[in-house]
Amino acid sequence: MLRVPQDAIVAGVRVLDEATARYVTRVHRLNTGDVFLAFDPVHALEAEAEIVSTNGPVHVRLSGPVACTNLPRRRVTVIQTASKGSKIEDVLRDATELGVTRFVVAVGQRSIKRPEASQTSRWVRVSIEAARQCGRGDVPELAGPMPLAQALAEPGDVRWLMEPRGVHVRVAAASATKGATVLVIGPEGGFAPEELELAERLGYLRVSLGSFVLRTETACAAALGAIAALTDAG
Repeated sequence: MLRVPQDAIVAGVRVLDEATARYVTRVHRLNTGDVFLAFDPVHALEAEAEIVSTNGPVHVRLSGPVACTNLPRRRVTVIQTASKGSKIEDVLRDATELGVTRFVVAVGQRSIKRPEASQTSRWVRVSIEAARQCGRGDVPELAGPMPLAQALAEPGDVRWLMEPRGVHVRVAAASATKGATVLVIGPEGGFAPEELELAERLGYLRVSLGSFVLRTETACAAALGAIAALTDAG
């Protein structure tokens, strides 16, 4: 069934906004009597929506909302140090599909591009679209941009900083707990020595994904996959 993000889901008839109406009736060619699943990713609610009129504004009848059940099973926070171009959006898209519950954009000493707070609305749209595509009922909490030193204070039982010279992920996973996890991903130029020292003082373990140096947008997905496979977090 087609899944369509909606906010403030309540039972009854409502009018779809122009962009959503176009998506439902023109892109997916639904018509009167057809049904799709409306979901509110902020409050993790969903409801069946039946199209009752397409003559002018599109009206739908929503059933009573129920709690989404397809949600992450473990709290995982990703701290993504800012990179150039659209890489943050790429990482956020993958992180949403892989079940991250909190996504923090940080600015490190070697960050080439420093994102603006005005980009947050774009990040929200990216996460909602990723949730729609993968069937997830919610979206990650978003935070930042903020200095990396501030972001490193994120709480977690397992705290990994992805770094090529760290211990192998399999070794790290053998002693990892099943509590909340924090992953820190660096920018293209890696972490500055002062950032590595601070992370170690805060209890982060340097963890490597193997002998190859991964792109910053690849490292996040690889690390999340390793956590799911090696620590029973899926």
